[in-house]
Amino acid sequence: MITVLVFVGTILFLIGVHEGGHFLAGKLLGIAVEEFALGFGPAVWTRRRGETRYSLRIFPLGGFVRLAGEAEATTDVPFERTYYGQPAWKRFVLSLCGPVANVILAVAVVLGAILGIGLPRPQVAGLVPGRPAAEVLEVGDVILTIGGRSAWATEDVGAAIRALAPEPVTFGIRRGEERLQVVVAPVFAEEESRYLVGAYFLPQIILAQIEEVTAGGSWLRAGFLPGDRVVSLCGDDVRSFFDLYAQWEAGCREAVVERGGEWLVLPLPDSAERLFGDASFRTLPPIYERPPIAEGVGLSFKEIGGAMAGFMTVIRGLLTRSIPAGEAVTGPIGIAAVLGQGVEAGPLVLLLLVALISLNLALFNLIPFPALDGARMAFALYEMVTRRKVSPRVEMAVHAAGFAILLGLLILITFQDLRRLFG
Repeated sequence: MITVLVFVGTILFLIGVHEGGHFLAGKLLGIAVEEFALGFGPAVWTRRRGETRYSLRIFPLGGFVRLAGEAEATTDVPFERTYYGQPAWKRFVLSLCGPVANVILAVAVVLGAILGIGLPRPQVAGLVPGRPAAEVLEVGDVILTIGGRSAWATEDVGAAIRALAPEPVTFGIRRGEERLQVVVAPVFAEEESRYLVGAYFLPQIILAQIEEVTAGGSWLRAGFLPGDRVVSLCGDDVRSFFDLYAQWEAGCREAVVERGGEWLVLPLPDSAERLFGDASFRTLPPIYERPPIAEGVGLSFKEIGGAMAGFMTVIRGLLTRSIPAGEAVTGPIGIAAVLGQGVEAGPLVLLLLVALISLNLALFNLIPFPALDGARMAFALYEMVTRRKVSPRVEMAVHAAGFAILLGLLILITFQDLRRLFG
């Protein structure tokens, strides 16, 4: 139920912002706005202020701004105040303002989330025996800087190490209440063809303590029970799940386990699939910290830029057919499922998802497909370049056909989402 409410509230909010961009632009440009509606179908609430009717409609999965003259129905509004009575540049600006409103919202939400909630700091989640990091780092160390630069994401750590290698890498860390600087010399791993320090860096630490075991799974058959804590493998201490994994990968299959004050020796699963799939492990919460304002602004635009680049990559993949449409496109059911995961993950993830959906809504609407803002901008741009006006009836017919196609695609995508969910 919470997921449904979050989904409906998010969709209404984002579409309200999008249509609000068109609405404000229409008012400022002197175009008569006949209706501002949230939802589709029969109206459940209406109120008129001046020349504009405001309404809430029964199906809360959309919205629209109706401008005078957009439909073929007669209107008492003078032609010069109708949509098609405007110069092309005004129609272009009005169409652009919906996507712009969603981009501004996305930036504001990301910036507010990062400065208000903070970001999870990368931590040392595991150490590889015999590698350089094992000599100076400890599981639980919080990574603050690498090579003098702040580290806020896991990918920052790997990128910084690769940029500095083979030179020694200086880590600024927090260990308990103490701030330290340690130096690690990367080594070249032939099997991976890259420089490594021999540590796992993650925003959360997964402990080597079993939370649940799968009924009939290999962990349960080996004698493991919920609450068991693996303390060592083949004589080497284990402080996290990744310590366990590193030693398992090196060939060790004998674990010393602490259970209620007693010590047991139990065998580990013999395949990676069973190691990861037949048990879950206790995970510590992330450590959130708020960056300085200037740094937070930079991180916010980095997040937005990355999301935009990802969207363009998907569009390019769809056009070249390197990405199947069924994997790249999702509808209301898929969005609701993602938002449900965001609710479980916490407020930061949920807000970043809302920002991502807002940004995707903006970029999707900029595609020059009939019925989308991009197509309206294309018609206006054509008129500005050629000085030739497309017949309003022709443009309206094109948008009507595009809307029908989009509606059909939405139904098809929804069926695909349901099949993925219940298939």
